[in-house]
Amino acid sequence: MPAVPQWDVLLRGGVLRALGQRGCRSGWTVSNFRGRARLHITARAGDGHRKQLLLPYPWESDQLEAIRDGVLTVYEAFQNGAPLELAIAELSTAKAEAEARRQAEVLASEPSNVQPSVSPPTTTSRSVPIDWAGLIRRYQQHKLRSGEIKETTWERLYKPRMALLLKTAKGPPAARDAIQLLEAQADLWSQRPGCRTRRLQIQYTAALLRWAVSQKLLPAQWAPQPDLSTIIGRSRESRAVTTPISVADILAMVQAIPDPRWQFAFQLLSAFGLRPEELQHLQLRQGRLWCTYEKVASRGKTKPRPLRLLPCDQWATEWRLLETFDPAKLPPMRAGFGSDSFSRYLLRREHWQHLRQQYETQGEKLVLYSCRHSYAHRAHVICDLPPKVVAAAMGHSVQTHLAAYSRWCGDDVVDDAFSKAAQRLNNRTS
Repeated sequence: MPAVPQWDVLLRGGVLRALGQRGCRSGWTVSNFRGRARLHITARAGDGHRKQLLLPYPWESDQLEAIRDGVLTVYEAFQNGAPLELAIAELSTAKAEAEARRQAEVLASEPSNVQPSVSPPTTTSRSVPIDWAGLIRRYQQHKLRSGEIKETTWERLYKPRMALLLKTAKGPPAARDAIQLLEAQADLWSQRPGCRTRRLQIQYTAALLRWAVSQKLLPAQWAPQPDLSTIIGRSRESRAVTTPISVADILAMVQAIPDPRWQFAFQLLSAFGLRPEELQHLQLRQGRLWCTYEKVASRGKTKPRPLRLLPCDQWATEWRLLETFDPAKLPPMRAGFGSDSFSRYLLRREHWQHLRQQYETQGEKLVLYSCRHSYAHRAHVICDLPPKVVAAAMGHSVQTHLAAYSRWCGDDVVDDAFSKAAQRLNNRTS
């Protein structure tokens, strides 16, 4: 019997140690099954039924961290009551996106001219080869030159999806029109109709195709249909809506964060309703704290703005964030990945996991942006600030503000607003 390689032992042991740190002492193990990692869950450690689940990772020495993190993701889903099969599907999607990013890096390393040429087809013959790589480079130049997006947005959002577009367009079989291309992409998530990853991939691809047809770089058969809903599909699962975090939970979370750097970041996020990425763009100007982050969106570019504490937030005033602000006190985060870095840190905090479970039992979803949602909610419900004012304070348009935050305007909020309006009118007449 051949000896077990040392990396095999390290891999199994690393998974067991990581699970032990999350409170799982036994019943969850991994093994090699025909070259792939397989997760074993005993009936006692699971839901009363023995399970064997294939993970989307090869059983190889360089996959130790990927397998370990994948098992932890499945374990967290199990702890939260989510179906394990859905967690496995999420891992497969994440792996596919990572592969798309890798292919995008290869694509970006290919030599390209300053003005890449994409010869428009002179006929509508489907046999005419298409230079998809050149078309994507030209689309990238258009998006950047027009100011619609920033370079970091292309790298983070467009690049991996364009790499996947390139792969599916070439096949096999090679796509011959828009329907074939979009359906080939939908097939990558055939078991997850309506999921966010599938929807975004199809929408980004359709946007490129519409632009290329409008510029006469592709013939008419590459124009996608106006309604993409049948290709995107309808999700079989009810979608949890992210909701504001309560002030009591904000204060409890601050106490539960052991690292003073992340604690300071969480305080800033909650007190000023910041986007996580904005933590890397804060400055003191003449005694005021400013956010210099400029977000490029379809409705334009946001402007630098002074930050303001809400009049109702005495607890935030007591933190003395302005007096103690120093960028060196914040944790290191990669530019463009502030939300990802912060979310990963919070997911390792036991109290954050506890809060997430509490919100989920109420049909709500707690995320990092819940701190920003909470700022908007308090501004309207407690401070009675109009949407135009709150939108300016938070650094986005009124349209964006209403689209994002009107979902929490339930009957209790409407009743409270009417009651306050009646009180104001009575005060005027008395």
